[in-house]
Amino acid sequence: MKAACVLACLALASGISASIFKQQERRVDGLDVLQPILNNKYLNQPLGWVESIKSAGQNLFDNTLGNKKTQEERLQQDLRKWNEQLQEQTSKLQVQLPEIIQHQQPSQSVQYQQPSVPMQYQQPTLRKPGQQQPSQKPQEWHSTNQRPSQKPQEWQSTHQQPSQKPLEWHSTNQLPSLNNQEWPSTHHHQSHQHNHDHHGDHHHHHHNKPRFARESMSSSSSSESSEDSMEWTNQAKQIQKLRGQRWTEPRLSVVDSTMNQNIQNVQSNGNVIGWNGLKMAVGPKSLVQDVEDIEKIFGDAQKTMRHIQEEDKIKLREVLEIAQQTENENVVLNATQLAQKYEYTIEEHTVKTDDGYVLTVFRIPPKMRTRDVQKRPVVFLMHGVLGSADDWLLMGPGKSLAYLLADAGYDVWLGNARGNKYSRRHVSRHPAMSDFWQFSNDEIALHDLPAMIDFALETTQQKKLYYVGIAQGTTSFFALTATLPEYNDKIIMMYALSPMVFMTNVRSPLLRMMAPTNKFQERLSRQIGNGAFTLNKELIDTVGGVMCEIEIGNEKLCSNVNFIMSGMNVDSMDPRILPVVMGHLPSSTSAKVIKQYAQGVASNEFRRYNYGPYINWQVYGSEVPPKYNIDEVQVPVTLVYSEEDWLANPVDVARLQKELPNVRGTLKVPEEHFSHMDFQFSTKATEMVYQPLIESMQKLQEQQ
Repeated sequence: MKAACVLACLALASGISASIFKQQERRVDGLDVLQPILNNKYLNQPLGWVESIKSAGQNLFDNTLGNKKTQEERLQQDLRKWNEQLQEQTSKLQVQLPEIIQHQQPSQSVQYQQPSVPMQYQQPTLRKPGQQQPSQKPQEWHSTNQRPSQKPQEWQSTHQQPSQKPLEWHSTNQLPSLNNQEWPSTHHHQSHQHNHDHHGDHHHHHHNKPRFARESMSSSSSSESSEDSMEWTNQAKQIQKLRGQRWTEPRLSVVDSTMNQNIQNVQSNGNVIGWNGLKMAVGPKSLVQDVEDIEKIFGDAQKTMRHIQEEDKIKLREVLEIAQQTENENVVLNATQLAQKYEYTIEEHTVKTDDGYVLTVFRIPPKMRTRDVQKRPVVFLMHGVLGSADDWLLMGPGKSLAYLLADAGYDVWLGNARGNKYSRRHVSRHPAMSDFWQFSNDEIALHDLPAMIDFALETTQQKKLYYVGIAQGTTSFFALTATLPEYNDKIIMMYALSPMVFMTNVRSPLLRMMAPTNKFQERLSRQIGNGAFTLNKELIDTVGGVMCEIEIGNEKLCSNVNFIMSGMNVDSMDPRILPVVMGHLPSSTSAKVIKQYAQGVASNEFRRYNYGPYINWQVYGSEVPPKYNIDEVQVPVTLVYSEEDWLANPVDVARLQKELPNVRGTLKVPEEHFSHMDFQFSTKATEMVYQPLIESMQKLQEQQ
């Protein structure tokens, strides 16, 4: 046992040191990759290690601008110091180990398996600025972490070994890699069927009590534990470190503050600031210090929800509770099953991009077939942020746009961007590893869209198609046609629903808080990380969940990140369909996609992803990422927007209309409180959005 634990400790040190050097070699994002070495990853290590590790991280960060010889000398010196401290700590733990083992209860048979080294790395080859980055082999997971069969209270999180089977279709295993900024306390595995994801709640086990609470929460009180149980808890943590389960780290709130209606709980965390029902406790370390800071984040979003009457909230809550208790198979059906349920023919195709991602594209042929290919016009639908092809089908026949177009005789194609539930395959990368998620809207625009559009045109033997995009589907389209002008000739008309191009006046609290100019950005960006975009319950509360509950009064609805980011309108939503919508949303995307939108809030421009000045030089040849040239978008465009859209403010849409060279029409939805989510999930969308859109297509078809 002693030898096994010593080996485990050495293996752990080897894995972590390798990951630090691997981070230095990858240089994916100067801010997101190197900064955790300094600030985040080793905050809770044994005394004596912290300063040395911070020093090593600082040297790594500084060395990115140094010469190769100095870098190599400093790296070797830091590694020697680290190994010396490792041997010292190993000796101490070796002495303490017999005392820890003595406290195991006789009835508990605990067996530990020696952890293997998580990853095998080669020492990085340091490069001069401008030198081409060497190709890297895909990372493979070799770690086998198993929990003992008898678990004390501290071991309720289960770390399971990831599957070693070949890549499976639609796999969505969310394992943290060593390239992530922090290790969550629970490694989540989600089991999936062939064409469907089951999205479960992510429960995070924190050492610190979350600072954000709800009105319904009460202060938890625990009975006094015996001295033996306290000692056992401390020793269990030591065993966790020996077994290499994870580096324990206190998860800090985004800010040292608390939002709550319970004034007693708020006061216990600092001085209280109140604004429009929100109460925030602030102290010396709080980033928010006055009412104006709260208003800048939540003010515009809250105004769009203030019209909701109390009787509407009660009705929503009652109907939603009934809907949740009623079994609706649409909650779990995938796109193929949804279409087949309503007797629509649907085809599933796979498309490989030029950078190795394998995407799923669905096709719904027209209901009424004709031999004349030219009389079967093609329409390509592209989903929005955190969405998928499902979004165009969830309302059912006669209401969802995909069905309406098929009924009208159109050949309908449904795209899926890399990273969502239907496009989680790659020829050499696995979604469990962070390398899979190193993409932004730029890659979706320049690799995914061309591959899917070309495939649809080739399959249907057409030269042009109609393109309908919402939110992210508009962002990627305008980036594509601005960069590759030849795709302007492949589009008959582009219909931009809720176009997300200029983000200056965005209302979403999440994107405002993540904007580089905001006080919250550094901490929030660090907690979100640099892999797949996920938010735990505490972060959802922080970025709008608490405000949503105050205005809507429904915890379930206010726990869904799509509604928190995009806003909602209870007036035109059918509460009976909400469980179906929440069963399919969110899908998934990368953290960089969301960060890129937040960067647009601060930059006031439509630019490529900002890696930071040093990495920008390597990628773009300038400190600032280049702007997309909107003048190159020659395709005819129709802009569709609404007054209270959180993600596409009418002011930003007006600017887009002015800068696009070929806008053929604009449609402002004639509904005062029409929200972003209403474009796909409102009972009024058919009449106010889809019918005018189809009529426009038919007129263009007659002119050809």
